[in-house]
Amino acid sequence: MREILLAWFIVQAEEGFLIRQTVPEPKIAAPGIPCGALCRARLGNKMPDTSKPAPVVTSVCAPAGYGKTTLLSGWTDKLGSRVGWVRIDESDNDPATLRRTILAAVRAAAGYRPVPSEPPRQRGAEWTLVSALAEVLHDQDSPVLLMVDDAHRLHAPEAVGVLEQVVQWLPSSLRLVVSGRRELALGLHRMRVAGQLSEIRTADLALRPGEVERALTDAGVRLDEDGVENVAALTAGWPCAVRLVALALIRAGADTGPLDRVVMADPAVRDYLEGEVLAELSERERAILAGMCVWDEFTADAAANLTGCPDVGASLESFERAGDIVFPTGNGTTYRVHPFIRSYLHAALRRRQPAVLASLHAAAARWSLTRGDIVAAAKHSVHGGDLELLAEVVRAHGPSLVLRGETALLLELAAKLPETAVARPGIALVLALGEMASGDRASAELRLAGMAGAGDDEHDTSLRDLRVIVRTHWARLTGRLLPEMTELDERLGRMHTVDLTVLGLVNRGTAALWLARYEAAERDLGLARRLGERHGYDLAVLHCLSHLAGVAAAGGDLVRTARLTEQALGFARQHNETLRVPCCYAYTLGGWAAYQAAEVDKARSYSARALELLGPGNDRTVRLGAQAVAAIVDFDHGDDPYAACVRLRRLWTEVAPDEPVQLALAAHAVSIEQRMALRVGRPGWAAEAERRAAMWLGESGEVELLRVRRLWHQGRMTAVRSHLQKITEGELGCLAVTTRIEAHLLATLLAYRAGDEQRAETALRAAVATAGPRRMIRPFCDVGAELRELLVVRQGRFGRLDPFVAGVVAALPAGRPAEPELTAREAQLLRELPSLATVEEIAATLYVSANTVKTHLRNVYRKLGATSRREAIVVARRRGLL
Repeated sequence: MREILLAWFIVQAEEGFLIRQTVPEPKIAAPGIPCGALCRARLGNKMPDTSKPAPVVTSVCAPAGYGKTTLLSGWTDKLGSRVGWVRIDESDNDPATLRRTILAAVRAAAGYRPVPSEPPRQRGAEWTLVSALAEVLHDQDSPVLLMVDDAHRLHAPEAVGVLEQVVQWLPSSLRLVVSGRRELALGLHRMRVAGQLSEIRTADLALRPGEVERALTDAGVRLDEDGVENVAALTAGWPCAVRLVALALIRAGADTGPLDRVVMADPAVRDYLEGEVLAELSERERAILAGMCVWDEFTADAAANLTGCPDVGASLESFERAGDIVFPTGNGTTYRVHPFIRSYLHAALRRRQPAVLASLHAAAARWSLTRGDIVAAAKHSVHGGDLELLAEVVRAHGPSLVLRGETALLLELAAKLPETAVARPGIALVLALGEMASGDRASAELRLAGMAGAGDDEHDTSLRDLRVIVRTHWARLTGRLLPEMTELDERLGRMHTVDLTVLGLVNRGTAALWLARYEAAERDLGLARRLGERHGYDLAVLHCLSHLAGVAAAGGDLVRTARLTEQALGFARQHNETLRVPCCYAYTLGGWAAYQAAEVDKARSYSARALELLGPGNDRTVRLGAQAVAAIVDFDHGDDPYAACVRLRRLWTEVAPDEPVQLALAAHAVSIEQRMALRVGRPGWAAEAERRAAMWLGESGEVELLRVRRLWHQGRMTAVRSHLQKITEGELGCLAVTTRIEAHLLATLLAYRAGDEQRAETALRAAVATAGPRRMIRPFCDVGAELRELLVVRQGRFGRLDPFVAGVVAALPAGRPAEPELTAREAQLLRELPSLATVEEIAATLYVSANTVKTHLRNVYRKLGATSRREAIVVARRRGLL
């Protein structure tokens, strides 16, 4: 009984002391919201809500400058009354002071007036604060919210124990928010498991790009989209850092330069980081951070190697627990220094100890080489100042950099080398390869010309391998392939390094595609793709995907073509920006597949994109293909068909008579060129296309189809039939699937017009059977709308190809006007119509009678769908005939 009375007296004394002592009002008052503070409404669902039973505790934990207090102040302002504040300072490490402060804050929020309390039963002094809180909140109608800010200032175990007791025995009508730079040992894990805890961490408080832009604008700084992205990347969304960037940019005024250099030169940045972030670190910890500032990401082993501290892992774990300097990345085996702090440390070393910074980069480059990280080694070598190391990276790993799409980095390395090093054959060949890949053909040509008298390399097999690869790549750009292909065939099987093997396969496979050796191209490009995926050669993988799509397109498999082009473009989007330009060929093939499938918008978009990306780094065949597809699409769907026809015709002036032409490209492009020429009334151009096709393709189905079209245009249907049979019956082989399809369709129309329903049915089914699996709708559109009637009455009879037939019918809608081709005389007459000459004057000019002119004129009106001379001129100009 005596012990109980003693406890009662202790409690009464403690509670009386709690009641009698006063707490300074600013310590339990919510701070004001800073001017220009962002309202992060997206965090509202994580903030405490006194109208809901859970969560009862909210933990806000983030480093300095993340706006924790601002967030809580804004939430307090939104909730209004019944919110108590405790602003922790050093004095609160005294448990009695902390108890008084917490009780005063809760009493103020609850509007409590103390009354004498009954003695608690069998409770010790540690229950004093919990009992007092329970008494204050006993008769409350709604919960009270208590904000405990800057909780990280509590370091005395007894003071932390006071707060832990509040968490453990939290009254039902109290909601608690604990905010600080680190999480205290308050037993929150139990509440986390019970679903009574809400957590707001650094990632939640970090500003999103849109919030970064708004913060900059509110501070008076307006940047474009790229500028905002740069600020977001430099600060990683750290609100205080964003504010410092804004102040630095305002003070810099008209001074320009890289963002990090402008910002890190500002005294306010230095004062904040030195005073708030780095001041509490030991000299050893600062040295570790300085050593790691040259890395984007690093492992514990790399840190130990560069700093010479074998136990650096413990320091990294300490940094990670602090949460504001070093963060784990990936699967937790790598780390990164906060980009803002890293940039500051890097700038400080560059300004005060440039030699130390260079030595760190050189050491990082050597470490990266031992780990096989060639890109990182190259990036560090640029800043390392070790010329021998630079030369080693260029000579030994330059081909690998090209295959990875890091050509710009390779050329940046070369710019640091002295002329004596650049003149070495191994380095010169690597740089020529990089210049060709980047589109700088002039520099590559000068470099190769300067090597014409270089020393013998018979005893250096890797140098000989590199030399033949460079020559083959140059041959691809110029179109003269055969001599280099022979030597590459001889050496490729004996290459010992992976990068040269992949380069050899890529070059040989691409050259085989241009020479119509499709099986060899498929084999080499497929193997190069697999090796590229295994070794991280991103540019090689993209190149192989695009050119495998080219193999599929040459074979008429447009379904696979479309799939591979989309795969290539998706791969490029997932990787770095350097893979954007090499997408030219993928866009070309994607546009071609869309054109054949009658997907007009996609065909126009892809062909236009291919032209945008076209440059001197592309093979000659890629350039021809991109320009040809763009002209073909523009002819059918652009504003000036005549100009598109002229563009396609002029392409062939780039090709010398003795140069090889990719046969699939020639087969498709020349055939379409003839059709375009006939449509615009240029029979002479059509005849020229036919002669060119005969020179390139020999006796083939394509050349025979061109004869068929010419005879059809002249109305010689008997001759048309005999020539068509050579194609439809397989007497002549066809390089392009579209040739067979169009031949069957023309045979369909001939039989239909002759009343031979059975032959028309057979020919039409043959065309659908060939075109359907390949989604080739375009040949049906080219032959004309007359086919629509034949397909409509037969819909539902094509089995699994019925959806394809429905697509063809949709592409040839009812009422679509036919566009019969004008004869040479009619086209000549049409060109005279815009003049003010009368029919008689035109007849005299053409050396024919007026009646002949009138007959031709009626035919022109009928074919153009016009009823007058003025209307015929308008229609002709719209179709590109004038």
